[in-house]
Amino acid sequence: MTQARKKKVLEEVRKQRQRRTIISLVVVAILIGTIGYGVYALTQSKGGGNFPFPCLAEVTTLHVHPWVQIFINTATGNVSVPIPTAVGILGPQITNGLASGGSCFEPMHTHDSSGIIHIEAASVSNQYTLGAFFTIWQVTYPNGVSVNGVTSPIIFNRTDIFGFKTGQGHTLSLLIDRGQPTSQNSTEDGSLDLTHYDYCSTQSTGAPCSPTAAGNPQYPNGYPYGTGHTIEIVYS
Repeated sequence: MTQARKKKVLEEVRKQRQRRTIISLVVVAILIGTIGYGVYALTQSKGGGNFPFPCLAEVTTLHVHPWVQIFINTATGNVSVPIPTAVGILGPQITNGLASGGSCFEPMHTHDSSGIIHIEAASVSNQYTLGAFFTIWQVTYPNGVSVNGVTSPIIFNRTDIFGFKTGQGHTLSLLIDRGQPTSQNSTEDGSLDLTHYDYCSTQSTGAPCSPTAAGNPQYPNGYPYGTGHTIEIVYS
């Protein structure tokens, strides 16, 4: 083989190795990017980035079922506004009004329209507030809620529930155990920690606890708050 021919062959081999190296680097970069995005998506999974908590399996280290009822005094009289099925569940499978399955479960979610909120989480140190639940509700149902046949925005603060505002003789109260209103702060910013107000117990076999909310709350050292509590939002 002539020197020129040998040089040409070596140059071609070098170019092929260089091309293979570039292709390998590109493939590795794509794989790293794909894996990195997948890990990021899993750690940041919040139903499109809008849910206040990461999506979880239904872990029951914390297992509480507050019962929230909403009453609005409209121009035609008092109406009860149900909390809908599958709040906090993406892609739910709904059978006979009960939601199961789904691609995302918020730690606060509903399986039916009874008003029972399922708080099921791995940590007992987090606060799961009424305000956070309204955020989850609004993200799940961005088109609003029907109040006496009229679609209303999902809003709750000190002066507004579903667009019904205080003033001109109207008041908004947050009642615990059908008693006195809670502090103004809880009404103002939704800071009421729902984990303190479980309604269902092992013996709760009827509505609103059946068929999905029975069972004792689970804490490592026992549940300190008892059951049978009620939470009412009343606009009058």
